[in-house]
Amino acid sequence: MKMCWTVAVLLGLTVGCSHHDKGGGEKEEANEVKMTIDQVPAPVRAALMREAAGATITTVDREEDKGKVIYEADVMVGGKNWEIKVDADGKVVSKKLDNEGGEKGEKAEKDEKK
Repeated sequence: MKMCWTVAVLLGLTVGCSHHDKGGGEKEEANEVKMTIDQVPAPVRAALMREAAGATITTVDREEDKGKVIYEADVMVGGKNWEIKVDADGKVVSKKLDNEGGEKGEKAEKDEKK
């Protein structure tokens, strides 16, 4: 009987942990809103377009991070996927190489914080 109880507890922990971290380690963005580049404020659009260096921006994610509104866009520059984040004033929060297509456990991202 003790063995069955132990197995049940371990099974419950395993199932609970497997549901806790879906999406390859990134938190789910419940407050994320998909937008087009034309729908974002002018300072945000200017900063994203400048940082994208002529690459096409198809969608922008508007999300809240620690109480601040952040706009995020993914762009292909030189065959590499870059994640660009700017605040509502158009200030670049981060620009990093996004390796989501590669191995998710690998942290080979290069950060260009400004």
